[in-house]
Amino acid sequence: MPKIKLSTTAMPDIDELPPTMPIPECGALFFGANRPASYRLERAGVIPSIKTGSRNKRALPRVLARRLNRDPFDAA
Repeated sequence: MPKIKLSTTAMPDIDELPPTMPIPECGALFFGANRPASYRLERAGVIPSIKTGSRNKRALPRVLARRLNRDPFDAA
């Protein structure tokens, strides 16, 4: 999966976010959280996720962006 690069010049559409991404990457993108904090946010229900296996989970950044009603690329 390609890495998401933050851009201050162009505001990408929320639909340009990937459908799923690793939980730590999603936590860092939306909240500036480190790996353990991202998993705590996921367990608390702040970061929506789906199970992709017996132990694997993926974050849903589009759902989170709409839930927060903000664009994660917006620096303000």
